[in-house]
Amino acid sequence: MLGFPAPRRASVIAWCLPIVIIATLFISSSAQSSAPIEARPHLSDWRANVRAFAEAHLQHTAWGPAHGQRDYEMTLSLARAEGVTVDDDALYAAAYLHDMGGIPPYAKAGVDHGDRSIQLVDSVLREAGFPMEKSALVKEIIDHHQYYRPADTLAVAMLFRDADILDFLGAVDVARILSLTTREKFTPDLPHAVEAIRQNMLQMPGRLQSAAAKREGVKRVAEMQRYLDELAAESDSLRVL
Repeated sequence: MLGFPAPRRASVIAWCLPIVIIATLFISSSAQSSAPIEARPHLSDWRANVRAFAEAHLQHTAWGPAHGQRDYEMTLSLARAEGVTVDDDALYAAAYLHDMGGIPPYAKAGVDHGDRSIQLVDSVLREAGFPMEKSALVKEIIDHHQYYRPADTLAVAMLFRDADILDFLGAVDVARILSLTTREKFTPDLPHAVEAIRQNMLQMPGRLQSAAAKREGVKRVAEMQRYLDELAAESDSLRVL
């Protein structure tokens, strides 16, 4: 074997070994520090996590995730029209979770769906990585969203309530209510569903608070009236449904 004599080889190896170990540790440390760190999903994008929860567990044709998205976007639109600044984080969370308490298995007999949502929302938000210092605002928005409760004095809560009421008006309300036919007590059949649409058209506009929502409400009432007029023409004044 060519190279150093055995004693000298041992001496060289003994001298080089610490250097090799140090170099190996340095290379390993550098590789670890330069490698991308995979963030925990619930800390990296809480909005995606909240929406994923809603998509997975809160599906409903009338008050599921699509309803939440419309409420969120409409509230932002109303806020811009009214010149109001809102907390976008709290609004987003409230929009997707405000009806959670009315959807099985989260609904609880004898408890208003909004109250039930407030009971449940913290656990969802905490798991999603939501900034929990804003959870009280989320719950206040949820607490005042129902059309049958007085409007809150807080601007974002009032506008969110307006947005939720607007989803009971227009072509979208027609679609939502018809989707409930035979599924809910107040819509056991098509005539009852059509009557619910008519009642929404008559009653919901008077519950709107902001000027921007009232303007939108006028447009949506006209949409509903056109639908009901056409339906009446095609069903012997709604007698053949």
